[in-house]
This record gives sequence, C-alpha cells and structure tokens, in this order.
Amino acid sequence: MRKLALATSNAYSELTTDERLVLDKLLYFGVDVEPIVWDAKDVTWKQFDAVFIRSCWDYHVRHDEFFRWIDTIVGEGVAVFNSPEILRKNYHKGYLKELVAEGIAVAPTVWLNKESPTNLQTILQEQDWQRAVVKPTISANAESTWLTSTNDPAGDQQQLESMLDKHPEIMVQKYIEQITTRGEWSFIFFECEFSHAVIKHPKEGDFRIQEHLGGGCNSKRPPNNLLAQAQKVIESMDEKCVYARVDGIEVENQLLLMELELIEPALYLDKHPKAPSRFAEAIVSTVNGMAEVKTPGEH
Repeated sequence: MRKLALATSNAYSELTTDERLVLDKLLYFGVDVEPIVWDAKDVTWKQFDAVFIRSCWDYHVRHDEFFRWIDTIVGEGVAVFNSPEILRKNYHKGYLKELVAEGIAVAPTVWLNKESPTNLQTILQEQDWQRAVVKPTISANAESTWLTSTNDPAGDQQQLESMLDKHPEIMVQKYIEQITTRGEWSFIFFECEFSHAVIKHPKEGDFRIQEHLGGGCNSKRPPNNLLAQAQKVIESMDEKCVYARVDGIEVENQLLLMELELIEPALYLDKHPKAPSRFAEAIVSTVNGMAEVKTPGEH
C-alpha cells in the first residue's frame, strides 16, 4: 500500500475543513494518508512515497526555508506534487510575464523593485489608471495588498517605499472594476481536466475576495467561452499538474487572468459534490503513475 502525506502548516495541522473531504476519500480508496506539518521536527519523510503540497499557507513568508525542505525530502527519494519545478516557477508572480508572452490575457501590470524606485502617481498617469492594486510578487491571502488612487499621492508613495523596504519586488496592477460587479472566477482543474468553478465576491466597500476578509464564494457553472479561456491557460503549462486553479475576471466576454495557482491553492472541494472524489482520484492516479514501468509491446 502506498503511503502519502498531505503537507500543511502549523495553523492547519489537521488540514482545513475543506481538505479533510479529500482525506476521507483517500482513506475510502484504501490509501494510507496523513496530514503532516511541513516544518515539523523529527518527521521521517522517507517513510512516504509522495508528499502533496496542500495548506502550507506560511510558505510565502519563509520561501527559502520551504524550498530547502522540499530539496531535502526529494533528496531522500520522496516525490513531491505538484512537482518542485512547478512550485518554484509558480510561487513568484513573475510567471505572469511568461503567460503574457504566450498570448494569455493578464491584468495589466507594472513591475517594481528596490533598484528602480518609481513614483506611484507617475505610474498611474502613464498607464492612465485611476486606481491600481499594489502587492508583493511573493504573497498569499491578499497579505500586504492595498488599493492606490490619485487621491493621496504623498501617503501612497510613502506606503510603497515602506513596502519596498520589506519586499524586493512589487507589482502594481490595474484595478479591474468588475471585481465588485461580476466577482472573480476560480476554475479548478485536476490533472488538467476541468472539475468545477466558483465565483467570489468581496464584501461591500472592499475589493479583496478572500473569505477571511469577508468575501463570499458560491458554486457556479461557467459560460463556455470563459471555460475555454481558462482551459487555454492550463494548456500553456509545460508540465501536467495534479491540481491547478485559474483565477480571472470577466471583462467584455474575456477572462482576464489574475493568477494561476499551482502551489497551494484552496480548491473549494465543498462547492461541488464530486470534487473531493475527483481530487482523490487525481492523487491516486498520480501515485499509480509513479510505479508504471511499461515493457516492450505494452500499450
């Protein structure tokens, strides 16, 4: 029997309520699986055949340590999913530049760093934006994410410079008004196959859709044209993922990509009755694929 670990963080040592749904399904499928805090001491990681990265929701503030841990367990012969290559490429939001180059519609973005300090009001004027969202290139759960406008140039510039003291890189994205009127779509894929979608709305007076900040989330069947565009994002990847989440906002019938989440996204398993089984099946399929060695003549 294969033995698997679902890696999580100390704040969610028993996994989130949502993720326990897949834990139950895996146990039902006869898989020996347990949640393990990724930085827990005295864990014998080589006892596991594979580790699946799940609610490691502190990785973004400890990313160097996080990837050293991944290197350690991979060195012990333990498989990690999504793959370490995918995780390294996805944890920094600079991957959006590559998607733009591949023809994916992404929210317009200006990239800043400490070496090239820029006046925030100049950016807004040059881009002809009334408002913009400022956030670190390595972040999660809307941490250190705020809205700037032409109303308080001095105060916002000071806040930007303070951020650059803490974060080596920052992104300034055009504020998409439809986030408050249409919400943000999340399309969830398992092994590159579409499973389900949800649409998220911020609370009144806010632009952040995260539930811990008062946002709401509902299951919804997406229009075919938006689903096709989300599928195009998935098809742009070089490597097959066990799980993926495409986040975007509908603007004039176009899905404007906000993020492609491949490292530790919430998968909204409680929003579709078949989602937990689909995720569990993707995990089992991935693990079974590790053992497949075809002999000549096999098909």
